[in-house]
Amino acid sequence: MESLKKWNKRSEKIWLVISILFTISAIYFSIIDDFVNNKAYYLLTVISWGIYLIRRGLSKRLGNKK
Repeated sequence: MESLKKWNKRSEKIWLVISILFTISAIYFSIIDDFVNNKAYYLLTVISWGIYLIRRGLSKRLGNKK
């Protein structure tokens, strides 16, 4: 059970970093391209934040069971 908690924490941190990088890159590319056809960048940002929040929720729920 402890190894699962460690894996969840690592995965949570990885997805946080990915989400932050996607957010910064989406804003950067939007500014460079004058906000034309940048929906894909923001879609990836929303998906990565969603995965991070799901991971965080699972980690908290796993912590509450112990």
